[in-house]
Amino acid sequence: MDKMAAADVIVMATPVYFYTMNAQLKTLIDRTYARYTEISAKEMYFILTAANPQKEAMERTVEGFRGFTSCLNGADERGIIYGTGAWNVGDIKESETMAEAYEMGKNV
Repeated sequence: MDKMAAADVIVMATPVYFYTMNAQLKTLIDRTYARYTEISAKEMYFILTAANPQKEAMERTVEGFRGFTSCLNGADERGIIYGTGAWNVGDIKESETMAEAYEMGKNV
C-alpha cells in the first residue's frame, strides 16, 4: 500500500478468466479499501491477456479497473494493452501486443 501511494504510475495487469480479472488482483484492489484515499494523482495503465481473440471479451475486466480508479482522486487512465489470443505459453510473444506494450512503456 505504501508503494502504491508513493508511486507516480501504477500498472495493473491480469489474465482474463471467464471475462473478468483474476482473484489475486481483485483481492489487491479490495485490500486498498482502508487507505484508498492515499492513492491519488496516479497515471494508470492496464494490461490484460486472454485466450479470446476479441477485445470486446475483455471489456468487463476494463470496467472493473475503471470501477476502482473512479474512486481514486486524480487517477488518469493513460493506456490499455489487450493481449488477445494468448492461449498457450509464448503466444503473446508472437503478437503485435508486445510492440504496442513496448511503445506505450516508452511514454511512461
